[in-house]
Amino acid sequence: MFPQLKDTRPVVWVFMIAVFLSGCSAPPPPIAVSAAQVRDLVPGRDTTAGYFVLSNNTATELTLTGATSELARAIEMHKTVQRENSVGMQRVSSLAIAPNSQARFERGGLHLMIFGVAEVPDSFPITLEFSSGEQLTVTFSKLPL
Repeated sequence: MFPQLKDTRPVVWVFMIAVFLSGCSAPPPPIAVSAAQVRDLVPGRDTTAGYFVLSNNTATELTLTGATSELARAIEMHKTVQRENSVGMQRVSSLAIAPNSQARFERGGLHLMIFGVAEVPDSFPITLEFSSGEQLTVTFSKLPL
């Protein structure tokens, strides 16, 4: 009278394990960097720009104070500003990132100015420096012109 049902216990167990494991994902790192890119050099120039997203995944404010690279003479943080009828850049000495938030370094906004570069390789290491003394070395990829 009733149709025979297949044994569904293996499917139920697989489902239960998948649900359990999905809740066990590792927490994000305290400081994370994504979309890290250095613009390729304009011919005849030795200055370029770096872009990235910096995530502060902690419950306390994080302050970025600088950046260095063996491939550059100097790196400064800058922001693009409107001055009367022109657009310029202004140096930023430090940047506070609120708890559980992000700072975007992008074209037309905050960015890294990278000076004294001979060439931009496919992998461009930059060390980010924080007021806590912590340093984070990030591999930036080359962004074609």
